Amino acid sequence: MATDLLVFDIQRFALHDGPGIRTTVFLKGCPLDCLWCHNPESKSPQPQLGYLEKKCVRCGRCQQACPMGVHAISEDGRHEMIRDRCTVCGRCVNACLNGALKVFGTGMSADEILETVVRDRDFYDRSGGGLTVSGGEPMLQFEGLKELLYQAKALGLHVCLDTCGQAPAQKYLAIRPFVDVFLFDYKVTDPALHKKMTSVDNRLILSNLRMLAETGSDLFLRCPIIPGINDCEDHYRAIARLSEQYDRIRQVNLMFYHDMAKGKSRQIGQEYALAELKTMEETAREKIRKTLHALGCTKLREG
Repeated sequence: MATDLLVFDIQRFALHDGPGIRTTVFLKGCPLDCLWCHNPESKSPQPQLGYLEKKCVRCGRCQQACPMGVHAISEDGRHEMIRDRCTVCGRCVNACLNGALKVFGTGMSADEILETVVRDRDFYDRSGGGLTVSGGEPMLQFEGLKELLYQAKALGLHVCLDTCGQAPAQKYLAIRPFVDVFLFDYKVTDPALHKKMTSVDNRLILSNLRMLAETGSDLFLRCPIIPGINDCEDHYRAIARLSEQYDRIRQVNLMFYHDMAKGKSRQIGQEYALAELKTMEETAREKIRKTLHALGCTKLREG
């Protein structure tokens, strides 16, 4: 019996999630808890209600539609929510006329997902693109993921899998035949700091990276650069060394910090851990690129 996947977004015409023009499917749930996560709505493995304040006109339709008393419009016109009551039934979303409410996390079968993906096959063929599965961490939904990747390859699609590397090795070995490129995260070099910033150390992650490289999988090393956390020469030196250590690492993608996650966190009623941190400016980005080049990183591409 096919296993549905919990999807929180599908982005067509993505240009930075692997080669060419791609459709990126984002799955919910992640075993890490990165302080800087740019998709905070992806962390929970359960559906969540999102609220976009700037679109809300305080009409009260959500309050009337909700059977659990989640929504209320105060006397001074504020939209108040008691999120603990929410069962994510979606009635308020359907009642909202302005798109101020949405559900992050919808069950979809592999067939339903691929019905959207194949619409842009002509663009994939011309650009060398295809399907990318991202998250969250797709490996948390392993059985549904395996079915999706199997069907995608049966359709002749180029497949990328974006992963943090925190999953059992045997699961990576099981899906290797259906993945053309692993977009593999390399977040923090020091194991203790990695655990402090992401909630897990990096031993299993590095072991899986080595295993995939040594068994012949192509990899793009994806490196988030976060000011005050991993923007130091020791980390850049480790990136350069690792990228040259394995021939199967085809690219190093730098992913410079931006602050758009602050708004996403507010949508799901959460505080963002790095609320004071600002998007990295181009001068800082260029300095890091030059540093990595000087350290011998020959595979640098900005992701």
